[in-house]
Amino acid sequence: MAEVQVRKRGTKWEYRFEAAKIGERRSQITKGGFATKKEALRAGTDAMALYNTSGTFIAPSEVSLSDYLDHWVEKYCEVELKPATVHSYSKNIRLRIKPALGKYRMATISTAAVQGFINDLFNKGYSRNTLSTVRRILSGAFNYAIETDEILSRNPVTNAKIPSVRAVADTPTRSKPNVFIPEDQIKAIFTRFPEGSSTFIPMQLGYRCGLRIGEAFGLSWDDVDFSHQKIHIRRQIQWDDKKKEWYYTPPKYNSCRDLDIDDTLCAILHREYDKQKRAEQFYADQYTMLYVSDTGVLNDNKDGKRVYPVTVRENGEYIIPRTMQHTSGIIHHELGFADFTFHSLRHTHATMLMESGAPIKYVQERLGHKNAEITLRIYSHISQKQKAEGQDLIQKLFR
Repeated sequence: MAEVQVRKRGTKWEYRFEAAKIGERRSQITKGGFATKKEALRAGTDAMALYNTSGTFIAPSEVSLSDYLDHWVEKYCEVELKPATVHSYSKNIRLRIKPALGKYRMATISTAAVQGFINDLFNKGYSRNTLSTVRRILSGAFNYAIETDEILSRNPVTNAKIPSVRAVADTPTRSKPNVFIPEDQIKAIFTRFPEGSSTFIPMQLGYRCGLRIGEAFGLSWDDVDFSHQKIHIRRQIQWDDKKKEWYYTPPKYNSCRDLDIDDTLCAILHREYDKQKRAEQFYADQYTMLYVSDTGVLNDNKDGKRVYPVTVRENGEYIIPRTMQHTSGIIHHELGFADFTFHSLRHTHATMLMESGAPIKYVQERLGHKNAEITLRIYSHISQKQKAEGQDLIQKLFR
């Protein structure tokens, strides 16, 4: 059986021991930087014992949060989570968590340290959504260390809280507010991007149906029921930054739903459908045919089942959601609507529904929110018109 060996390198000591072969190549686990031979031998013995029982080399007393987060992302996130979620987590880890807490040993991080970190982000103006994401990442990593790697016995994140909604940050929130688009601005946008332009239909789906951007660009013709004037939201499209490919996945919160569409949108979609059918006949074998693989990847190399996205160019090429970046830039600078985002269309749709007296449950289900509480929280500001109407009602009741 392999033994722990120690040796002096410069003024410090290091340990090493044999690990399993990789192919025909020998491999070793080694770590240096110990002040004495005794410290190196003790640490090496602990590391080898852990390696022999779990097959994973993680020294609980030494591992930094930075190194463990890398391990957690590789072993858990990349296996269990959607690529878009992994990308979001990795970005938050790189930009926010590692600079503040990454250098500390996991075993020494306290609840007070985590709470201080969250409070600091809050006071720097980060949104509550960012705070929740960062807390979720830390909690998930520590739970994995406890339940899977069994190197810790407590989770310091459990009792760390997001600041109350009544708390006032030192810096105003960085998150952009949801913006309602008045009717004159809507007309200006669709005058600049009329029927036939690449983002006309996705923006119409956002404005008239309240779709998320991934849902709008993920819509296929088999999701459109012309006879009953409905669309079926069954998927969204997302970008896998690691693999550099577009892929289909269920909508957020698995919010599959059937939506009624108005006469105008139905006519728009019908014209687009007929136009694409004529274009396919015209281009013949030069027309781009799109497929979805068994893993959900959208491609044009005949891998999987053929699909018929609504958002394609005249020759059948897929119009990617990133096209909205160019459209938004023009709306910002040429039309002067600096706060516009695709989400503004969804927000405008919901605002119009609620101001028209639509039941909150109906709005929640149409938007695909997880529950009505989310809808109420997001659109609580809509009440300015409703408050005025309520005041009029009180006057009439008690006149």
